[in-house]
Amino acid sequence: MLHNCEPISSCDTLRWNDYEKENNMNEKTITVYFIRHGLTYQNLCREYQGQLQNNDVLPESAMLIRQRRLRGVVPEVNTLWVSPLIRARTTAELYFPGKEYELMPELQEREFGQWDGKTHNDLLDDPLYMEFINSFGNVTPPEGESPEAFDARMRVVIERIEELAHSAPEQFPLALVFHGGAILNLTGRLISQGEPFWRYYSPGAGGLKLELALNPLRVVTVEEIFNDDVPIEKTPFYLDFTKP
Repeated sequence: MLHNCEPISSCDTLRWNDYEKENNMNEKTITVYFIRHGLTYQNLCREYQGQLQNNDVLPESAMLIRQRRLRGVVPEVNTLWVSPLIRARTTAELYFPGKEYELMPELQEREFGQWDGKTHNDLLDDPLYMEFINSFGNVTPPEGESPEAFDARMRVVIERIEELAHSAPEQFPLALVFHGGAILNLTGRLISQGEPFWRYYSPGAGGLKLELALNPLRVVTVEEIFNDDVPIEKTPFYLDFTKP
């Protein structure tokens, strides 16, 4: 999916996390990582990318992931769920080499139908697209996935996390390697509106660490991971790129 990453105030994040910790310090939590796939050529071109364009990650993004492993900043996880799309599978194998993982179809990116492969600028004259943007995606792209179907898939993901927490808490930490649109949807559901990470736009190969409490399932604390280096989206390689 097309994303423009906005900076998040570390002060706001710390205030929110400290408040939550003070009010939930005696409650057991589970750790879940939301990790977005590395950038593809379509991401570099700022194109919408759903399920049709099943592309692999750029060499530059793969190199960034390998460097993070060498620095020892990749978290240890007990369970790994991965979108079946190639860009997510490659990212999971780079971050967690040799780790067994479950392919989870529900983690796939939303399908954008006729908009797949087009940029925001390509679609500005399409009234349906403008309605899509102004409604936070609450419109079905032509030949694409409806918001209701996409939401249903995301509910399955949340339900599976909750089921695993109750049946096998030793399987945490859990990492999900998937897509920007799905991360946006899940953080919109799990994090309160107005909090720093509500509807989080993840950079390529970036993500979040969430501490979740149960009964009901909810976020206690959340923080960015892999934030000790410059994301590709902030480099001249990305900013100065012009599609041939």
